Amino acid sequence: MMDEIFDRSYQDGRAQLNAGLARLFHRTGTAALTAFEVLNRIEFQAPWLELKRKGRRA
Repeated sequence: MMDEIFDRSYQDGRAQLNAGLARLFHRTGTAALTAFEVLNRIEFQAPWLELKRKGRRA
């Protein structure tokens, strides 16, 4: 009886730990991807396209 209770609480704890880790990795990956996309956009942004849209020449 005691072993069954221990096993159930152990399995529940492992499930919560795994769910927490999955959530952590998902949020970290999403934040890193967003940061990479922003930095990539800043790095490769073509300033002459902005001037062209505003009606000026480069």
